[in-house]
Amino acid sequence: MLFIVGFAACFGLGLLYARWVASSGDWSHGLPWERSLMYWVHDRPFPYVIDKLVLVFPWFGTNITLIPGVIVVAWWVWAKARRRHLAVQLLVVQLGSYLLNPSLKALVDRARPDMFQRRGWYGWSSYPSGHAIASVAVLMTIALILHHVKRWHWPYYVAGLIMVCSMYSRVYLAVHWPTDVLAGAIVGAAWLAVTAWAFREHFEDIPESALPSHAAAGLTRESTPTS
Repeated sequence: MLFIVGFAACFGLGLLYARWVASSGDWSHGLPWERSLMYWVHDRPFPYVIDKLVLVFPWFGTNITLIPGVIVVAWWVWAKARRRHLAVQLLVVQLGSYLLNPSLKALVDRARPDMFQRRGWYGWSSYPSGHAIASVAVLMTIALILHHVKRWHWPYYVAGLIMVCSMYSRVYLAVHWPTDVLAGAIVGAAWLAVTAWAFREHFEDIPESALPSHAAAGLTRESTPTS
């Protein structure tokens, strides 16, 4: 029930943001500051090699390619790390991310930017950016879980880099208005917060595999009954 309410709240937040943007200017042709920003981005193209990489980069932040990776990570967390609730959390986050994007696109029709030639893969309504939803919600959940299980900090930097580059690429490739990307980030962050709060109790205990060897040995000795 909690997830249904949380999903509905995130969905409603996306609708409210769309309504606010539509009331602030020309919904179909972009707000003035959006058009200015897109001109600014278009006037500063990347060098050829980086420009071609930007065409590929969005695939690291879309549900189509994230789902296989999520399945692998969830299997590892479930079978190897013995953290079944965290595996379930990751699958719930991915499912919600996957459903929020098409649901909002189906109800909120917005034309894609027509200022420049659109490049890369895109489809359906421009609002919201599914890449932004998935990048914020799914990638940050993976980073949170890896940090909890392995005590690694680097997943946060990797997830943050992919998240920022993926969202910027959607504007750079002229397939999303900036407010589409902001909407995706807001909805993704809301879904991330809902699921993190729902599974919060499973982050309170530190798995033995994440402890230093001497600390884990100490816990083992303490838990061993003496005669």
